[in-house]
Amino acid sequence: MPTYQTCRRHPEAGPFLAECYGCKRELFDIQARNEAEAAQRKTARAALTLIGTPTAEILSVNLTDTTLVVATRQPNAYLEYGVDVFRLPTTAETDPDLTDDYRLTPGQWLLIWQAGDHDRSAVTDMVRDAHTFLTESGLVAADDTELVAA
Repeated sequence: MPTYQTCRRHPEAGPFLAECYGCKRELFDIQARNEAEAAQRKTARAALTLIGTPTAEILSVNLTDTTLVVATRQPNAYLEYGVDVFRLPTTAETDPDLTDDYRLTPGQWLLIWQAGDHDRSAVTDMVRDAHTFLTESGLVAADDTELVAA
């Protein structure tokens, strides 16, 4: 007896294979994207916790190997919308031969730039300014990050 299935690719039920490869691939892609976004948000939440804003609503996250740009909303803050830029410490900054006063913790995000505004429409410009800052600082190549609109 044939197996029937209905999906976006097959709007009319009919005899098909038990599993549609296209649909399986689409579901896998959705799951992978959701897991990647969850990992980015977890990283962003850890960085925000370090600067004392653990409850801020995360609007967008742009993550590279060594930098992190997080757009947030905090309704009760002086500036409701903010963008924080973080970087990971370099190998030289985490050298065990440095004294404790100068040695940074490996893997711990460092806040290097911030912007804030009262208007949500300014968030996209602040994220763009953050990317410009990272590019001009030499921390990322001009095409190394993908700007995510908040």
